[in-house]
Amino acid sequence: MTRHSRLAPMAGLAAAALTALAGTGTAAAQERGETEPVSGDIVVEEGLELRGTLDDGPFDVWANVLGLEPHGGEEVLRVYCIDIRTDLDQESPYTEGEWEESGVANLEKVRWVLTNGHPNAAPERLFAESGVQPAESWDETEAARVAYAGTQAAVWHFTDGFELDLEAAVIGGTDEQIDGVAAVYEHLTGNAGRLPDPSEFYIELDGVEEASYEDGRFGPYTVRSGAGPVELSAEGGRLVDSGGDRVEHLDDGEDFYIVLDEGSTEITIGGRATYDLPVGRVFRATTAESLSGDAGKPVTSGDSQQLILAQPRESEVPAEWGFALQLPDTDRPTEESAQPKLPATGASLTMAFVAGLALLVGGLTVLALARRRTAAE
Repeated sequence: MTRHSRLAPMAGLAAAALTALAGTGTAAAQERGETEPVSGDIVVEEGLELRGTLDDGPFDVWANVLGLEPHGGEEVLRVYCIDIRTDLDQESPYTEGEWEESGVANLEKVRWVLTNGHPNAAPERLFAESGVQPAESWDETEAARVAYAGTQAAVWHFTDGFELDLEAAVIGGTDEQIDGVAAVYEHLTGNAGRLPDPSEFYIELDGVEEASYEDGRFGPYTVRSGAGPVELSAEGGRLVDSGGDRVEHLDDGEDFYIVLDEGSTEITIGGRATYDLPVGRVFRATTAESLSGDAGKPVTSGDSQQLILAQPRESEVPAEWGFALQLPDTDRPTEESAQPKLPATGASLTMAFVAGLALLVGGLTVLALARRRTAAE
């Protein structure tokens, strides 16, 4: 006989789990302060004047060293121009805008350039990777100016189609400056990959449909992560590897098993991947009135140059899964009874899992529910 009566409460437990966990992602996002846009004032330091072409014609442009001094902060953050045809608004404050609304091309490649360019790569390292020898007379400021100019030229190459004149890259510059800027530009444009929008990072769980119960554990389940190693935690049981050792960190593609605590029928698993987000925040000029008022979204101040942040900051991708599990009545279940099944309602476990996966909390938190029935006698 099949004990459907013991499975019936699980549907209610599933709904309760969804309700209880639904607010987790939003609260976490608020704790990280991600809902508040960053604003600040522009700081300009003298840079180098570059020679190149734009729109099939000669184009000379100053690659001044730009910074953003956040309101309420002291550190000046390094930023780059991503809008070569528009003048910089040095009088207005700047505020963070939306990636999708910037209208700038190749932002994924720009993020790669800034991740591998200045200041995330120190000038000495950047020159070495570019195959150029810096001048012995350069001090820290001059080395940074050359590294910045080469990185800025590479950014403009992808955002605006700017082509640097490799033979005469710096107007009025020394041979060492010309060689340094050209080498950095060639290195960054020639090797640029794609660093995706942070919204494309994910943590997912595979194997729910195929998982079984054997030797006192459920699984295996496979972690899928586009944001690096995942830190795992569990309430109601523990997570172990194939050898039975407890696991707390897994890389993309690695497996774990669930061992329930004695007397427990449910487990909540948390996952978290932490990564550096060095670039990707776009800034636009706004007005002081807009920032000081209660406006839901700061307004753009005229036709002003757009900037992109090149300083690293730590961010994370959270995920959470709730499982309602029942142990088979026998220590060694049959192959049929070991497979994950739902009560006889006509629904499949696969569809239930996908429905749970489609529930996005706070933009990033993923919630899934797996249910199992007892062994058939």
